[in-house]
Amino acid sequence: MKTLALVIGNNNYNGASKLNNAVNDAKAVSDIFKKLGYAVIYKQDCNSSDYGDLLSEFDERLKEYDASIFYFAGHGFQFDGENYLASIECPIENPNKHICERTCIRLTEITDILKKSSTIVNIIIIDACRQSFGRGVSTSFTQVNAPEGTIIAFSTSPGESAKDAGMDGHSMYTGVLLKYIGRELLSVEELFKKVRKTLYNLSSGTQTSWEHTSLVGDFYFNTGQMVYSISIPYDESVIKDRTYVSKGGIGDDVITNLKTCNWDKQNPAITALNSISASDLDKNKQFIIGRNILQSSRDAFNATNFIQDLSSKLKKYDDDGENHILNGILYEIFFDNNGDFRRDNLKKYHLDEIFKLRHVPEYEESFEFIKKVLAPFKDDLYYIPSKDDEIIDIDVRAEQSEITSFGGTKEEAQLIKSITVLGKDITQSMNMLCQTGTNSLNLKKQLKEFLGAPEELINVNENIEIKKMVF
Repeated sequence: MKTLALVIGNNNYNGASKLNNAVNDAKAVSDIFKKLGYAVIYKQDCNSSDYGDLLSEFDERLKEYDASIFYFAGHGFQFDGENYLASIECPIENPNKHICERTCIRLTEITDILKKSSTIVNIIIIDACRQSFGRGVSTSFTQVNAPEGTIIAFSTSPGESAKDAGMDGHSMYTGVLLKYIGRELLSVEELFKKVRKTLYNLSSGTQTSWEHTSLVGDFYFNTGQMVYSISIPYDESVIKDRTYVSKGGIGDDVITNLKTCNWDKQNPAITALNSISASDLDKNKQFIIGRNILQSSRDAFNATNFIQDLSSKLKKYDDDGENHILNGILYEIFFDNNGDFRRDNLKKYHLDEIFKLRHVPEYEESFEFIKKVLAPFKDDLYYIPSKDDEIIDIDVRAEQSEITSFGGTKEEAQLIKSITVLGKDITQSMNMLCQTGTNSLNLKKQLKEFLGAPEELINVNENIEIKKMVF
């Protein structure tokens, strides 16, 4: 079923209304929808004008789809019998009807769009009513009727407040939802029943999710189309390699020992691997071995040596143009042992040695493989390794300034005003990474580490020469 999802997460409300996890929730939901092959419209920290643009796009594009999903994480409440989903401009602590009409989405706006659409199934998921302060409006939602073919899922029952935290960087509701949403052949109504039971148990009975449904047919988020099922030609057990179980065959001892965090076991495992014929290892074993060679290379010197001599080590594993060991190494950089995208926590071990192979013809298929796998996450990455190089332009704006040295003398310095790459301001991130006094050369090296990109592809544009920078 061709599905379009609109996903919104708002953290940056004013004052005490600010949230910590709504954007994390929305990003994670957006990521899993992309893995499921859905078209996704994603926006975070929306202002009032963003809402108008998003609803217009959603309304227009729905004509091409069979099913729709609307997901919202942020502040929501009911006022005078109307349910509102607040933009970051809404004064949450003291709203009135007129302000709400101008700074919020009315839930009826969503249902009105769905009523006139030709979609067969519509799913609305509201993780709102998040309360971190007292205020004079109801933090629950008023009764709403779901149009035919629609299920509306709320993170709380009427009269309850949702928790903004509770599960590893997520609200408790979305944290539980993420546990089930990728499960194969689980109907949407059964999924929300499981979410409700787990949420109730984990919150000690203080939070109970609630749904209103008028679905006629069944809908399954995952009928087997998850990224690991179609886009990646490997078994789920090596994509979610924490679930891998040794069956005692050739290479299984190597895999088991590499997966430990004990270099006394990892080093002999690499030695044993070198004595095993590639033909005795199927593609799944080679893939998981590649993943764990990279994982081991941080501490185990034999794994480090393997990576440092990677081009020659990989040759024995050539499989008619494919290299499953290298595929595993590349996958491990970007995905964790649950098969989830690492986002801001990429495994950046030995990137120079690995990425320089992108121009070697016999490894071209591996870089095409990782490029396809990363396609749903391209907006979250500054660089995707590929044989087709593109220069990454970074704009650094600075002003001449002075600093006082430890000796009390005045020294010329360059005060950084902004660092921008691909339209994103990374000034604060670089402030945490760069030491005071860093020059242009060292700045480029820090940018390389932050972006996870080859240094030769980084072009820094400075309005003044950076000799000793300060923030």
